[in-house]
Amino acid sequence: MLKIYVAQISTYGRIVATVAEEAGLTHETIPTDSKAPEHRSRHPFMKTPAIELDGVAMYESAAICPYIDDLYNDGALQPDDPLARARMRQWMAVTDHYVFPLTEERLVLPRLVVPMMGRQPREDLIQDALPAIHYYLQVVENRLTETPYLAGEMFSLADIFMYCTMVAVSLTPEGKAMLADMPAITRWMAVCSARPSLIATRWPMEQAA
Repeated sequence: MLKIYVAQISTYGRIVATVAEEAGLTHETIPTDSKAPEHRSRHPFMKTPAIELDGVAMYESAAICPYIDDLYNDGALQPDDPLARARMRQWMAVTDHYVFPLTEERLVLPRLVVPMMGRQPREDLIQDALPAIHYYLQVVENRLTETPYLAGEMFSLADIFMYCTMVAVSLTPEGKAMLADMPAITRWMAVCSARPSLIATRWPMEQAA
């Protein structure tokens, strides 16, 4: 049993759960306040997700996901070819360091989460971020015009990382409008969305969209 300690609705929690689904690994998502004192023993930097699996505790999705895939899925989500594997890691890093932080902080949270808390989003901050968000999405679009998946010819961990991030973007009106003009991303998202692992980990808001 894989235990995933994470916020109730979390892009990276979904990423880890999707990799577990791909591996046929039974998993439990445990809603967790990252600032709770007891969580420090799972993640010393007080972030989520963190996991427990067969007596092993681990944090950071970039480490967790290859570990699960190697141990329970024969590395099926990671290319054997060294260049393709490097591309996979490159696009995982692009998600981690560029696409997710910008879209999450400046679009997804203010547009979707802040209103749930009964507050008004800072529209000026959203509007100010839209050109950079469009540029980042265009970089992904350019890659997917060259190749079926981010690492090359095969679906990989990079696609799971980026797809879960793109779904959150697509749930905002601004993100939906941008993605509608990006046919390569649209094609790729349709292919990814049909995978049983990503169907199994859909968010309620995604199902309603």
